[in-house]
Amino acid sequence: MSSQHPPHPEGRARAMTDAALKTALHRIFDGQIPNYGSYNLVCAAETGGTVDGVLPGAPVPHGFVLGYRRQPAELVIAPFDRRTLAPAGRPWTVDLTNLVYAEEATPGAFDVGTSTGRIFSFTVRGRCVIDSPSPATPRVVEQEDDAEDFAEFMRVLAAL
Repeated sequence: MSSQHPPHPEGRARAMTDAALKTALHRIFDGQIPNYGSYNLVCAAETGGTVDGVLPGAPVPHGFVLGYRRQPAELVIAPFDRRTLAPAGRPWTVDLTNLVYAEEATPGAFDVGTSTGRIFSFTVRGRCVIDSPSPATPRVVEQEDDAEDFAEFMRVLAAL
């Protein structure tokens, strides 16, 4: 995650800046992954799959912090609550020992299946919009370059 967010118009501060959001997302990932420094991170607010929910059939207010590295090829999926920016379950690791499939359904939208039957669906965009307590103050993570790099990683993973 790199910070490329322009200053807010008229000098007003947002409720949570791009840099502060990235710090919060890093905290979610870094606090659960022992070797967190070897991963690139992206944010996905549009998520689904077999992620544990509060009520069966109810929308799950989770986003994912996605950590990825090329050597060895590995994807770590760390769910977080989009409203509170707190961890929302244990992270899942997907690598060549448990990957059943990875596919890009539409540009930036990926599905990943594991040998344990768990399925993850997520979309990584250049601007990750996270739920905000106030609609007037959107929480946005700028990750254009990171999103492109992640998509290329996922395309390689899908080809393995």
